[in-house]
Amino acid sequence: ALVRSRTLLVNSVRAWMRGRLLAISTGATATFPGRVRACISVSEHELPPCLERQLVAIEALTEQVVACDQELRLIATTNEDCVRAMTVPGVGPATAVRFVGAIDDVSRFKTAHEVESYFGLTPGEHSSSDSKHRTPLTKAGSATVRWLLVQAAWTALRTRPNDPMVLWARRMSERKQNKFIAVVALARKIAGVLYALLRDQTNYQPQKGATARADDLDGRLIASGAGLTALARSGSPDAAVHATQASKKRTGSASKRGRTAG
Repeated sequence: ALVRSRTLLVNSVRAWMRGRLLAISTGATATFPGRVRACISVSEHELPPCLERQLVAIEALTEQVVACDQELRLIATTNEDCVRAMTVPGVGPATAVRFVGAIDDVSRFKTAHEVESYFGLTPGEHSSSDSKHRTPLTKAGSATVRWLLVQAAWTALRTRPNDPMVLWARRMSERKQNKFIAVVALARKIAGVLYALLRDQTNYQPQKGATARADDLDGRLIASGAGLTALARSGSPDAAVHATQASKKRTGSASKRGRTAG
């Protein structure tokens, strides 16, 4: 609420300056009032009282926003569940506190998919009789948590390029030829991982973060998170072979059981 109020005031001041063809230098919001005063002081215009009151209000709101950020970090670093959540790439204090607060009692959810659906990160379905149609994201639940998870995915892409989850998302981006689809998919995976950490009371383990299909000589190698990490470090698909044999065997056994049951 404080940030929204500050943004409204900043936009109001910008509109006044734009109407007088005044352009200020770029910078952080905290320095906005000073940059406005400096710009007007060297122009032929005077700073009207109504504008000065808005600049004073922006300065006061900035102080409160900084205090809120500090309090938020304190809450996140003193809560065990938030500390666990922040071990996930891209997840900071704001995302951790919001997610833990929205989840409340983790036992309410049976699977990670339920959590992903709870926050509207899964596609909907519009089916009738024999026809089935997938729709875009349902966007159910908290819009703020969903937005924070997407921002966490963008942060992970920028700061943790060799993490298995990020490698998985990048391969999806290449396959789909759409980076935004991969980012939303990564946000959905982060939500599932956060649920697992709260459920099991453990920290993030990169080797369990994702599975993805890697190209090898026969084009059918299934690489786990650990295998993808080895691929990224060595540049050779053979580096993941030993790490993925168990995964291949499990996949084959599951398929065989499915055919037998059918």
